[in-house]
Amino acid sequence: MRIKRLNFLTLLLLGFFTFSCQAQSNTDCLTKLEDRLTPKINKENKVGEILNVRDEANCFDWDTLIVQMAINPKEMTEQALGIKISQNYDYSLESDNTAMLLFLKNNNVVHYILQKPTVDKEIFDSATSIKAYHFLKLVNNFGDNAYAKIPKEKAVFETYQIYYHNAQGQKINNPKFGLGVRVKD
Repeated sequence: MRIKRLNFLTLLLLGFFTFSCQAQSNTDCLTKLEDRLTPKINKENKVGEILNVRDEANCFDWDTLIVQMAINPKEMTEQALGIKISQNYDYSLESDNTAMLLFLKNNNVVHYILQKPTVDKEIFDSATSIKAYHFLKLVNNFGDNAYAKIPKEKAVFETYQIYYHNAQGQKINNPKFGLGVRVKD
């Protein structure tokens, strides 16, 4: 009788740890968020659109979002921000406008996604518009020009129109260039 009770308790504890750990490693919400942030061809950009990363990245525990250029070396990021990145990655060959979104818990990276706001030239040339988000703009308007460190409670963003200057110095925008992203007030 005592052995059966011990076996039952062992199975119960194993089941508890299996299911509680499984919930921690579930990244379905990140897959959905990454898909939402991927450029969409011939879709309209909406100035003022809300991107609620705080609530959408809800399938794991995190407390801080770091936005940085994907080409930044891992070691440089760890040293500059005093964080630990256990994942191995090297995105040094990525475009310089690709952002890396690092999700931290207690200064340790628990998950990350790449956020590419562009498409290849052939698709760009054939599209009438490209719905895209430029998260690296956060580095300039919320960060220190290298990183943006955003507490989870502030990880709600709003899109805004990006303007460029043409060869004549005129301020223009282009529906293929996407929108900037800033922390919503």
